[in-house]
Amino acid sequence: MKQEHKLRQTKKFLCCILFGGSIFVTGFLALRVRGSVVVKPSQDKLVVEETAAYRQDNEIWADDTLGDSGFTMRSSGCLVTCIASAVSMETGNEITPGVLNTLFSEYHVYDNEGNIQWAAIDKIEGYHAEIFGEVSETEIAQCLADGHYPIVRVRVRGLGSFHYVLIVGTEEREYVCMDPLEDELTTLSRYLDRVYAVRVVSGV
Repeated sequence: MKQEHKLRQTKKFLCCILFGGSIFVTGFLALRVRGSVVVKPSQDKLVVEETAAYRQDNEIWADDTLGDSGFTMRSSGCLVTCIASAVSMETGNEITPGVLNTLFSEYHVYDNEGNIQWAAIDKIEGYHAEIFGEVSETEIAQCLADGHYPIVRVRVRGLGSFHYVLIVGTEEREYVCMDPLEDELTTLSRYLDRVYAVRVVSGV
């Protein structure tokens, strides 16, 4: 009888642990994806023939700081790298992340934490930044149709740290992305198709 009682108590304890663990995991996941919108393209295929793909950790500019901040291209340059890629493709004139970072630093586009001040970009001749108030497939599709490349905030692997990638088109009902930390194009599904913000920077 004592053994049966101990067995029942052990089972109850394990059930409590599993139940509590599942609640913790569910709560953690809910917090990680809070504020995101799942987006899938309605267009079947729209991919640029050539993509200006750059890596933020390219040794040429990896150790360059973002303005006067202590952050470098290697650690925090995903956003400026996406902008460089977008502007290069839109204008047909190559501008590397290193060159763009220098330009942004000269025009004080970064704050002390290395964050981009979007209004400051418009003060640079030939550049225009647009911030979308909401995330939607319609807005992303319109950007691509207009020849712009949406910069989207995602989480690494869908649940990790915030990161920026550039949507360059669609293929097989997937958004195709240029990730500044990858050597090859990837898809938005790698980030669980969850987008937290959309930006577009155009060059003329």
